[in-house]
Amino acid sequence: MNGIKLDDNNQVVVSVKKDSSGIITSGMVVDNINAQRCRIIAEMFPGELKEHPVLGFGISKYLKKVDIDKQQFINELTKQYKADGMNTKVTIGNNKFEVDIL
Repeated sequence: MNGIKLDDNNQVVVSVKKDSSGIITSGMVVDNINAQRCRIIAEMFPGELKEHPVLGFGISKYLKKVDIDKQQFINELTKQYKADGMNTKVTIGNNKFEVDIL
């Protein structure tokens, strides 16, 4: 999916382009945002996105736990991505998780 690109701090990526008379013809970067969508859904908590109040994983709550149920983690995160229309495969390795967008 294409959309407005954000940097790692959720700030709009801007690349100003001007025509020969100095008039700005484009500014915001539009690109594939699937990885960005995955990151945002993983970071936000349910209720933060008012248009979709149940969307959000809240990964920080898992990071505070000493021991987590890996399968529950995978199932819940996959469920959130599916709710946003993405088909993904979530895997957990040594102290990290990966999301493959299928």
